[in-house]
Amino acid sequence: MLPMSYVSLSPFAALAVAATLTAACGGNGPPPTMQGRSGMLSATAAAQKCEEAAKGHERPFVVEWDATDLASFEAKAARDTVLVKYEGCKLEVLYQCSDPVAPGVFGAYGTPQFTSGTVQGFEVKNEGELYAKLPLGAANLSGRVQAGEQLQLKYFVSGVATTTRDALYRSDLAKNPGCSGATHFVWAYNLGAFELLTAENNSAEASGGAGAFGAGAKRSHEQKSVGAGGKMSACESQDQRGCRVPIRLALRAISPGDNPLGDAPPTVKASMPSAAGEPAAASGSAAGEAKQHWDDARKKFEQGDGAGCLAAMNRALSFDLRLSDNHDFKTERAICVMASGKCDEGKKDFRAALAAADIKREQQDWQLDRDTRKMSNKVCPSGGTTNDADFVLRADRELQAAAKVNDAKSCAMLIDAISSRYDKLTQQMKGAPDFDVIGQAQARAGNDYDIAAACVAKGTKKCADGLKQLEKQCAHSPMQGCKDVVAKSWQNTVARMKLDCR
Repeated sequence: MLPMSYVSLSPFAALAVAATLTAACGGNGPPPTMQGRSGMLSATAAAQKCEEAAKGHERPFVVEWDATDLASFEAKAARDTVLVKYEGCKLEVLYQCSDPVAPGVFGAYGTPQFTSGTVQGFEVKNEGELYAKLPLGAANLSGRVQAGEQLQLKYFVSGVATTTRDALYRSDLAKNPGCSGATHFVWAYNLGAFELLTAENNSAEASGGAGAFGAGAKRSHEQKSVGAGGKMSACESQDQRGCRVPIRLALRAISPGDNPLGDAPPTVKASMPSAAGEPAAASGSAAGEAKQHWDDARKKFEQGDGAGCLAAMNRALSFDLRLSDNHDFKTERAICVMASGKCDEGKKDFRAALAAADIKREQQDWQLDRDTRKMSNKVCPSGGTTNDADFVLRADRELQAAAKVNDAKSCAMLIDAISSRYDKLTQQMKGAPDFDVIGQAQARAGNDYDIAAACVAKGTKKCADGLKQLEKQCAHSPMQGCKDVVAKSWQNTVARMKLDCR
């Protein structure tokens, strides 16, 4: 949300995504037809079938992903809208398709909407059904189906996360080489849990045509789990933390051509600006449209979409130019500029807004600079500054965000960057006019080792990996036996926090 000292936010209103079944295809080698193994499709025919399926089916299940795939996707989705290369029966997540300086440059998912749900599922009795229902799993599962096994997917949808962008355009991605090959973006994804079971498909040993999973199936063919995500048992309990892994994606194709909004505000539709101080929400449809876009900007900021926030602010201004004289609008727009990665430009606008509001000229320059710096460290990305104290304060914020989703890779990188500046802060502290900011950064850095250690341990499931992060503080400590002390402290932390690591 926008900092409360400047704005009151409206609540996030998420969109619901319907859980409809997918129809696609996939698999390696010549698959059998729906009639069984007697009729075989050629590899070329299978590839054509995959290509046709991908064109019209953009809600694939991702139950073939292992724990590492799921964790990587969650970490990526916590920072940016996820872009993918989706061709035929293959889906590749483009993890490098992002801006390292400005998170959320392509949008952000914000807080998921959780709903009540129920256990659902379906069976896969032959390879034709595998292509239609689990296309992304065809490569790994077609061998089982060809060998006579039958699959059953059980899943529970507990919620949905939706990005702030309804569309992305080729022009949005053109300057980012990591986005090369992107065909779709993940507009939304369902959260929940799933279990994929297999049993021998021998209809002669099952009564009533129930198949390997029916009530009449013989117990001699036991069901086996070939994949799972989350905990199905947690989905119907009060504690649904185990029922929140990605299980299904809602994809949207990248739109061709240029983004019609671009980086600049659209054509002005409002009348001439009024005198300063006149209420922005004057009567009339233009003012009403402006207010809607302003509210939308606040929601996008709340969801971590700085670029989307700025675009919505510009649209609001295009409908009502009187907003250019509104203090709240100017400060909030400046905050959106900073959050979009244009930190220097946003700081300039923010300071100008503060100065304009100081009609009696009671604020001195150093006070305006202080307040502007404080705000920039709340919203600007860490990569946009060379000042050590500012970097640490911003990186601390990013570290805490990464720790919430157990993004071990980001946590390790951030604590390395913070640690490399720790000694510099100590040296800069002496006689510095901004010693209070430096002291705050140093205190945050000291606490960040614990945050990073817990994050990495939970992310990798290895306690030793967490200890390595905690030991990094010993490089800045003159204490003898620092690592021994840290190791004992870490054991207590693992036990106290009940960390899930080995």
